[in-house]
Amino acid sequence: MFLSGTPLAIAFAFGSSIIALFSMGMSLEALAQIFFSSINSYPLLACPFFILAGNLILRSGGMVPLSDFVKATFGTLPGGLAVAGIIFAAFLGSISGSAAACLAIIGTVMVPIFVEAGYDRPFAAGLAVTSAELGLLIPPSLFFIIFGALNRISIVDLFMGGVGMGLLTAFFMCIVAVIICKKRKYATMPKASWKVKKQTFIKVLPLIFMPVIVLGGIYGGFFSPTQAASVATLYSLLIGLFVYGGLNFKGIIDAAIDTAKISSMIYFLIIGSDLMGRMFAYVELPQMITGYVAAMDLGPLGFLLMVNAVLLVMGFFFSSLPMVIIVLPLFIPSVISLGIDPVFYGVLAVTNSLIGEITPPMGPQLWIAAPVCKEKMGAIAREAWPFLGAWVAAMMTATFFPDIVMYLVRVFR
Repeated sequence: MFLSGTPLAIAFAFGSSIIALFSMGMSLEALAQIFFSSINSYPLLACPFFILAGNLILRSGGMVPLSDFVKATFGTLPGGLAVAGIIFAAFLGSISGSAAACLAIIGTVMVPIFVEAGYDRPFAAGLAVTSAELGLLIPPSLFFIIFGALNRISIVDLFMGGVGMGLLTAFFMCIVAVIICKKRKYATMPKASWKVKKQTFIKVLPLIFMPVIVLGGIYGGFFSPTQAASVATLYSLLIGLFVYGGLNFKGIIDAAIDTAKISSMIYFLIIGSDLMGRMFAYVELPQMITGYVAAMDLGPLGFLLMVNAVLLVMGFFFSSLPMVIIVLPLFIPSVISLGIDPVFYGVLAVTNSLIGEITPPMGPQLWIAAPVCKEKMGAIAREAWPFLGAWVAAMMTATFFPDIVMYLVRVFR
């Protein structure tokens, strides 16, 4: 069904249902109960709230002040506009948690600025599509919420690990961007005065406070990730209505409709993937993998390198969300048996999955980027490769130096 083009959620759910009904002898009532219990999860409730918060921010009217602030602060440096775009995306990730929302904003706000400044549009689009993925790595990340909720791993710990991994990836991307910009002799922006910097900073302060309130509340123990998501939604609504003034009744309705569409897609995938995961457990696939890994005697580092290679290859053919829900949990028994912290594994594995969002032939983000950035998908993919190399370099660096990811996790545990 998958190879014939059937939607993944239906392929997973229908194919697994046949096994459950005719091989395991499960009743339809039990099957229906599994469907319900898959998404009857308090932590998963954070997903639609964070998506709604991101959609409200997108329509709040605060994106132009944010863009102005980042340009005024970083645009005068060598390759500064490209660095500004990466930092812009990283900050968007901390307030939206969605790569699609980040890409929509960067593609409509930053890419025209790049082109006007003399940057090639394919380069601007390649930078945009790879930078947007930071929205699923820097907390609050929907993928960390889903992975943690489904595998009973602390979402707060995953968020903390995502901070180190996200900043490292953004740093490597900035290095690549500066090298390319210097080589191609892209122009820098005129130097902004301290008065302009101060004015843009004041305008963007309400947006800066959002991740401080949300993440500070989570790490300070004031509320859970799900409660933080509802706080983010309320805060986005208030600043969109009363601070930036970009929100109106139609904008709120549109944000709610987009949220319902994206959330429904995620929940249907979770339902189908959870049932497929139960079928894997029925045939004892995780135990087989654990036995195979034990027989290879790889050790923790060797195992992580092997998993990195496997997930990178799989990313060429599978979308990241099904990988996070189905594939990543298969290795958790092996992770535990080797004494690897599941949080560290989760951060590395999710990073691997996100790289697959941009690698053809699947590359779902490339399909979104083409119309948003008004460029051909092939041209975007070619310019994205150096930045994907930065992602891989960051992931391998973290594999060999786990403290980059785990330092904040240990501090806040």
